[in-house]
Amino acid sequence: MYFPLTGWKNKNGTSERSCSCGSWKNHWINNSGKPWPVFCCASDCMLQAEVGAHVINFTLSGEWIIPLCKGCNQRIDEFSISEYTTPVSGNKEKTGC
Repeated sequence: MYFPLTGWKNKNGTSERSCSCGSWKNHWINNSGKPWPVFCCASDCMLQAEVGAHVINFTLSGEWIIPLCKGCNQRIDEFSISEYTTPVSGNKEKTGC
């Protein structure tokens, strides 16, 4: 699936959501097939990736999980992601988590 690099925003109101994976970080690891990245996936950030963040993109349907630092997980602006980012579905029905 093609994922755009631009047009990403944090999804508000998700802090109380849980996942059977134990955390949204584990959800990303379990569903991406990749190791947790060292750096935040926001393209303008070089801080350590710390959390699996719920994000949306106006060109895609649904919510997605990507690795972000805690600061970028609080952003209210639109941001771009690194070309190496693998968003995974935040829809537990699609991932089975």
